Amino acid sequence: SVSVGVLVARAKGVDIRSVGTGNPGAANIYREVGPSYGVLVFLLDIAKGIIATLPMYALGLPTWVRLAVAAGLLTGHLFPVFCRFRGGTGMATVIGTSGGILPLGALSAAGPTLLFFVLTKNPGYTGGLFFIMAIILGGVLHEDMVGLVGMILLAVTVLTKSLIQYRGM
Repeated sequence: SVSVGVLVARAKGVDIRSVGTGNPGAANIYREVGPSYGVLVFLLDIAKGIIATLPMYALGLPTWVRLAVAAGLLTGHLFPVFCRFRGGTGMATVIGTSGGILPLGALSAAGPTLLFFVLTKNPGYTGGLFFIMAIILGGVLHEDMVGLVGMILLAVTVLTKSLIQYRGM
């Protein structure tokens, strides 16, 4: 439930909920607080997902356990108790959790999607591309149907939250 974006913006004296899109995510922080702070929030949200799932992968815990942790983490990110249950879209957090669910897919997708972001400067499309690549490559490289279906569900949750959150904008 800890919103990294809210904390980073608050440290800079900005109420991120009252500026831009009102989303405490990396893209709004990037635009409203500054590029370096947006990148910091993005990396810290990814780190949240990696820290929560990758050690379990390394320990050989079943995929369903890692997915349950990822779902709990995403729920806390989408509906943080400390922010009146108004969170971000969870894109960076789910990108991070993919590192512990389909790590070879996530690693394989990282480079091309970073290049895509540099060329387009569009975080939404870049996140979508990452999910598509990580799921396809992860499905092939890991041969883990539970991980594949789980990552699809996590990505659809992020997409759905984004559509709901930005519908009126």
